[in-house]
Amino acid sequence: MTRGDGQGWSPPPGAVVGILGSARGEGLRAIWPALRKGLEEPGFAFRVSGELARRAGWDAAALGPACRGVAPEAEVAQGADLLLSLGGDGSLLSAVGLVGGSLPVMGLHMGSMGYLTATIPELLADSLRDLAAGRLREERRMMLRVRVEEPGRPPEAGLVADALNDVVVSSGLPGRVVRLATRIDDEILFMLTGDGLIHATPTGSTAYNLGGGGPILDPTMEAIVLTPVMPHSITVRPIVVAAGSRVETRVRSRHGKMMLSVDGRLNLPLKEDAVVRVERSPVAARLLKAQVPGFVGVLRDKLKWNQEDL
Repeated sequence: MTRGDGQGWSPPPGAVVGILGSARGEGLRAIWPALRKGLEEPGFAFRVSGELARRAGWDAAALGPACRGVAPEAEVAQGADLLLSLGGDGSLLSAVGLVGGSLPVMGLHMGSMGYLTATIPELLADSLRDLAAGRLREERRMMLRVRVEEPGRPPEAGLVADALNDVVVSSGLPGRVVRLATRIDDEILFMLTGDGLIHATPTGSTAYNLGGGGPILDPTMEAIVLTPVMPHSITVRPIVVAAGSRVETRVRSRHGKMMLSVDGRLNLPLKEDAVVRVERSPVAARLLKAQVPGFVGVLRDKLKWNQEDL
């Protein structure tokens, strides 16, 4: 396991910030004066994704002299020292999926939940000053690597992807169950009949895993959570296994509409007898976070625990 509040992270002089996300145009226009000022004052440059610029009605000339251009989202990270994600947790997951562990990612919460983001619009100016002064901490979060092998295709042709939150195998048809044979380190764990199986990281334990009845883990831990979704047998329960475990699930369903989801950003159909292999990724996500509140404070506030008037 790893445990701690993370190391402080200081941007290099003249750092280039890649800005991307899913925030809506009106929200982007509202935060832009504070965002531009907070980046320009310490001497940062920035590059903006074309998707954000179109939603906000921006062009490169109007974004000021510190702007290094408007680029497709897939190219925003090129030459950047960090990414700033504007939106919810889904936007931050997409940003991490874009860079893996090569760059730190800071999230500005403009969505609905915001477990992973570092700041909110009301605290943006203070957070950017903390960023420039090296007062944000960098948390390295375990990720999962998923490999898919399908019958009739060479193993190297299958999907290989990393997930910060979860890898989910599920039925692609309402009311239809899946049958999954799951092994841990080559030993059979269970034959699951139900709506699906969630493979979650500790970071993802407060996402779909939580709604599926799985446990909450401290996000700095290293482990894999396996949570059956609506199993037909009540004895098939969530289980937490070591981070070094190799999880293999073979799809036994026959209706041909099974789905694999990786952090909700990659979704693809699975055939019968497809094999989904999940293990710890060699890549760790790098999240920039405020010093306070920590995980316990965020969890308490988001889930409204320990409040007298709910």
